[in-house]
Amino acid sequence: MTRPIQASLDLQALKQNLSIVRQAAPRARVWSVVKANAYGHGIERIWSAIGATDGFALLNLEEAITLRERGWKGPILMLEGFFHAQDLEIYDQHRLTTCVHSNWQLKALQNARLKAPLDIYLKVNSGMNRLGFQPDRVLTVWQQLRAMANVGEMTLMSHFAEAEHPDGISGAMARIEQAAEGLECRRSLSNSAATLWHPEAHFDWVRPGIILYGASPSGQWRDIANTGLRPVMTLSSE
Repeated sequence: MTRPIQASLDLQALKQNLSIVRQAAPRARVWSVVKANAYGHGIERIWSAIGATDGFALLNLEEAITLRERGWKGPILMLEGFFHAQDLEIYDQHRLTTCVHSNWQLKALQNARLKAPLDIYLKVNSGMNRLGFQPDRVLTVWQQLRAMANVGEMTLMSHFAEAEHPDGISGAMARIEQAAEGLECRRSLSNSAATLWHPEAHFDWVRPGIILYGASPSGQWRDIANTGLRPVMTLSSE
């Protein structure tokens, strides 16, 4: 027989970690990131424990639908947007906020038949080089989206590549400022590391992920040892 192993979840720790995020970014609203089945903690098990969040952010459409079916009526942000034009009907049905980061998504939004406009997060590539428009294209794309009947509220978003370092966001912030020149817009820039260590990047919405579960964005526990963050999951064996 195999050795008994058990994973235990401390939902009070999860609630406390959300409170610490709010203390770190008191003027921002919070997208609680629950991607990858809440970082392996089980989205259905944990979501109600942090139901005081302002919104949930994730990647998987099925998980977004699960949140709606379980009773969450607040905002849901799809961090990578939609992958198929027909998904927009489901986004419309469940009132999901979508990231937009590519030309084909612009065309799909333009041509979609929606019952009501969708809120949009326009993603700028500030150095992560994974998703997003280059800074010099953002103004043009913003204006394109703004002219679409299918588009509701708009927010500029980005993802820092090196926010765990003391000077890790300076270059990215410069590129974001270039992208936002001439725009009056809400911004969502801060991941876990920036939420903890770069208050100048908090703006309107922060997007904490791994710190909600009590882990360090740098991978070093000593970096969060004095924050009050607590691990949500513990493993035990006999």
